[in-house]
Amino acid sequence: MEISSRPQVTISLPAYPVVAQPHGRVSRVVVAPRGADPVHALIGAPEDPQGLTLHFVGFNTAMGPWEAARCALWASLTRTVVVMCELPGFTTFGRQLPSRVRRDLLDQDPTSWACSTLSCLLAAIDEAGVSPTGRVDVLGYSTGCSLAVAALPAIRATYHVDRLILVEPVSITSRTLPRLTMHNGADLLRAVKTVPRNYPSSWVRQAVVRELKDPKVHFSPADFLGLITMLACDDTRARMESLDLPETHLVRGCQSSLCPEEPFQDLDALLTTRGVEGTTCQVTGLGHQWWHALAAVDAYARVLAECVARDS
Repeated sequence: MEISSRPQVTISLPAYPVVAQPHGRVSRVVVAPRGADPVHALIGAPEDPQGLTLHFVGFNTAMGPWEAARCALWASLTRTVVVMCELPGFTTFGRQLPSRVRRDLLDQDPTSWACSTLSCLLAAIDEAGVSPTGRVDVLGYSTGCSLAVAALPAIRATYHVDRLILVEPVSITSRTLPRLTMHNGADLLRAVKTVPRNYPSSWVRQAVVRELKDPKVHFSPADFLGLITMLACDDTRARMESLDLPETHLVRGCQSSLCPEEPFQDLDALLTTRGVEGTTCQVTGLGHQWWHALAAVDAYARVLAECVARDS
């Protein structure tokens, strides 16, 4: 039987694009599900929502003005209510992970951490009084891809998931901690290509300035060790070999070290073999941090919007 390949998409950006400021609103709440430690969460609502996006964010992400800007943009372009939160153990409140969750991460199993994060997202939905209608997307970035995939069975106990969107998945190949650290350092250096792309948009510049004044995320060395130990394995790929996957979209920056080219293409080949629909996309000229260039986020959200328009 001939297996058709998944659509391959390349995004090329002008040097200094201007991104239109989105409409809609973003609210911030504090949630502590079932007596767990509190986390901040953001809920972005477009003017005419037609679905829900559960967003599992990356490492070291506070729910400040910068994240609110991306939340508003994604909500507006996808026409979904976007719900995201700080990762438990890596919050502005500075509370450590429960020892059981830390042990699981050291054993390279993100399941308990993913379910804790999902509980916070669901609590934020309840706190905001959101009544999801329409499609449900699950979106992960970097570390959040590991959590999104690990939490997928639990999410499906509550919602019918229409799309899984993995932005810069890291745990798709096994590597040593020193090598992971080297890849992270290389991608941080490439951020100098990313940040200037936000300057032409005044509303984005203002969000960056406000972010500098906001509280930062805190975490313990033990929890950080658990995190990077989990990221150094191929847990995400291994789970995707057997999970019942919805339509799944993959995207990376062409220069990304944390999401390397060969394992990324191997993951695309796996999804092709399994007959999983979706697109595989690369952003030219940028690395792992392309998700912090809102023009690139804008362009990728429009790619996904075209997929929805075609399907309907």
